[in-house]
Amino acid sequence: MTKALVGKKIQTVRYMTSEEAKESGWSKQPLLIQLDDGLTIIPLQDDEGNDGGSLEFFHHDKKIKESGAPVMWVD
Repeated sequence: MTKALVGKKIQTVRYMTSEEAKESGWSKQPLLIQLDDGLTIIPLQDDEGNDGGSLEFFHHDKKIKESGAPVMWVD
């Protein structure tokens, strides 16, 4: 998996739309991270892909302004 990520650039970051979440059968809208080669990273609730999940941002040496990317709930 590391080869799929190393050296790639993030092209866009956005939340999944409520329509996309509903098509997936999910009640949550996770953050989508789209890379320059077309790969999309989607945090999941579990390894079976039952719903979207959240991200936590951590840097051990610095205090960061944003501490994470919570999921949004579908309307």
